[in-house]
Amino acid sequence: MKLRRTLFAAVSSLAVASAVLLAGCGASAQEGTALKETGTLTLSVNPEIQIEYSRNGTVTALTGRNDDGKGIVEAYPDYIGKSCDEVLKDLIVEIHEAGFFVEDIDGSKKNIILQLEPGSVLPSSDFLANMSASTQEAVKELSLSSDIVTIDHDDYDPAYAKNGKPSPYITLEKAQEIALTQANVEVEGAVFDDKEFDHDDGTPVFELEFTVDGAEYDYDIHAVTGKVVKAEHRTVGTQVGDQASGGITDYDDTDYGPNNDGVTDYNDTDYGPNNDGVTDYNDTDYGPNNDGVTDYDDTDYGPNNDGVTDYNDTDYGPNNDGVTDYDDTDYDDDTDYDDDDDDGDTDYDD
Repeated sequence: MKLRRTLFAAVSSLAVASAVLLAGCGASAQEGTALKETGTLTLSVNPEIQIEYSRNGTVTALTGRNDDGKGIVEAYPDYIGKSCDEVLKDLIVEIHEAGFFVEDIDGSKKNIILQLEPGSVLPSSDFLANMSASTQEAVKELSLSSDIVTIDHDDYDPAYAKNGKPSPYITLEKAQEIALTQANVEVEGAVFDDKEFDHDDGTPVFELEFTVDGAEYDYDIHAVTGKVVKAEHRTVGTQVGDQASGGITDYDDTDYGPNNDGVTDYNDTDYGPNNDGVTDYNDTDYGPNNDGVTDYDDTDYGPNNDGVTDYNDTDYGPNNDGVTDYDDTDYDDDTDYDDDDDDGDTDYDD
């Protein structure tokens, strides 16, 4: 009897312990579920805007992650309760109107990056694909040519996951895809000569060097956001055109024609602040017999006239005498309109 009571007590204690353990697991499960009740989608052009949404895909908050992003959010207050795709379209319009799509990066329009934060809830299995399609629709309506790049759960490098937390860094493959998309070149034919993960002044970046069709590219991609930090390219044998901040396109040669030497001498000019005062035309007269000198004092016009017109002969025809008699005219008061003889006056009545 005593043994039975002892066994019962042990079973009861085990049951209580099991109940406590299950309760604890239940609490953890609920906490885990609670973490997945919301999601975060980040939109990056130059403005970076964090979109928080609920399980059903409605927006609960917007946060500007840089100064440009904060300015866009302030200009768009009515977003609570709207669907993610609707808010994305509105944000693209706001970013466009603010002029952030005007600048190029390495000669191509800026990518639009849609980044899903690790652990975010998915209202549907194709949620990110739908967001990309909505963004592309807005881009098309605005006649923009930007490409859409998505960063999904599978695009984070698991090698950097620690202490049960997901990796904050995207994979090398995703960084390469972003670089090729921004460079507007095909994946086929691209050869990556160098690829390195590094921290540049504290910023984690993928430093990528690749060649496509004889052009050499040097790109840095932010390892967390996927943003293009640096972008430049050059054709082999020419100078690099740095486009890290949407700068000047290097067209490799400033002369024209097949015999250009690749250098335009802006100091050899008679115009502007760099003129040297000399026009190297070699000859200022026209025709094969020019003497190389234009005499601006030999003129009958303007302040430099010398009073003499060197026409050698001022009459017309074979019997000209070299002198034009300006007093021998029918246009003075002695014109006889009634005389029909041939006295040198014009008779307009005969």
